[in-house]
Amino acid sequence: MIPDFKRLAAEISVQHGIRVDPDDPIMAVVTLNRLMLESAVADTEDRIRRAASEFNDGAERLQVRAGTSLAKDVRECSAAIRAELAKDIAVAGLRAAEVVRSVDRAHSRASQLRWAAAGFLLAIIVFLAGVTVGRVIR
Repeated sequence: MIPDFKRLAAEISVQHGIRVDPDDPIMAVVTLNRLMLESAVADTEDRIRRAASEFNDGAERLQVRAGTSLAKDVRECSAAIRAELAKDIAVAGLRAAEVVRSVDRAHSRASQLRWAAAGFLLAIIVFLAGVTVGRVIR
């Protein structure tokens, strides 16, 4: 952007009461000042772009490291969970086997008692039938 030297000269005259012409050497200072400022701004923009690029690169590296670390932690946690589940399943299997044995023993004992009671009852019936037949025959 090129400054409007006529407008600048008029503004200086109004504000300071000093007459400055558009071709006055002081206007060269304005141009020099503008060029230096543009150069400084361009340099600052380059530095900011480089810093932002370095920051983004660093952030990407950090994300990769964090992702790797997180994946490792997840693998370790899932392995620990699997181990605990396997242990719980084994314990549950042992408990289930014990319950099955207890139920089997309970059913076996009940079956034995039922058969013993049925045998005893049948023995009494046969005995009574024998006594009845003996009385009838006699």
